[in-house]
Amino acid sequence: MNKADLLAAMAAHVRHVGLAGASLRPLARAAGTSDRMLIYHFGTKAKLIAALLDRLADEMLGAMNAILPAAPAQSEAALAAEIITLFRTPTFLPYRRIWLDILSAATGDDKAHRDIARRILAGQVDWISARLPEDTHNPVSQAKAMLVTIQGCLILDMLGMNKAAKLGLGRAYPLR
Repeated sequence: MNKADLLAAMAAHVRHVGLAGASLRPLARAAGTSDRMLIYHFGTKAKLIAALLDRLADEMLGAMNAILPAAPAQSEAALAAEIITLFRTPTFLPYRRIWLDILSAATGDDKAHRDIARRILAGQVDWISARLPEDTHNPVSQAKAMLVTIQGCLILDMLGMNKAAKLGLGRAYPLR
């Protein structure tokens, strides 16, 4: 098995169990190999986790592009609603859990998690700005502002506070 195959198997495992299952033995079992072979292929556990996080980020950003191609939205409210709907789909539920795991680890001294969180956020800002209405002034800044609202709504969703998420989204982006 090559590195790409190992990463694919480990990513599938993490999508199913979250990053809590990202220790060497469970990852090795998921990849059909030994923990020693993982270290052989990746050098260290830290490098393996960094490569796995990178793979998961690529998957998530790729799925976002595949499901919602770049095209200007009719309005920011319509785009925000479409993005929230996208992230509520079964495709993205595992990534939402992983995202919270990444954020939790990033609040400590874990540079790999902090770096990947920044990469994912930058990718999401680029992704949103490419879909904003054509007449949007300063689309990157607006995408960052939208991301704050969207991330907040998704966290509320994860906590079962769907009404609060809907209210917050409606106040930030009222449909006309």
